[in-house]
Amino acid sequence: MDNSTTVILDKLENQLYELVEKMHQLQQSKVALETSLLEAQSKLKAKQEDAREWKEKYEALKAVQGMKTDNTAAKKRTLHHIDVLINEVDACIAQIKIED
Repeated sequence: MDNSTTVILDKLENQLYELVEKMHQLQQSKVALETSLLEAQSKLKAKQEDAREWKEKYEALKAVQGMKTDNTAAKKRTLHHIDVLINEVDACIAQIKIED
């Protein structure tokens, strides 16, 4: 084999080695990013659950405040909200009975 062919083969071998190294680095980065994504999704889900709980507490507080006031419109809204919640609970119970 002639010297120029050997040089070309050495260059190709080096480039191939560099490509394999880069591929391994990218795979490691991908795994790290997937892990980070899962953690972020988990945190987001927890934050959404917290927000939902706070919203429920806020709605309950509004209902209590509506019942304590002399404002008849506020009382009517509160009673309507309670009726809606009761209907939702009834629908859930009916759904559970259907699935059993």
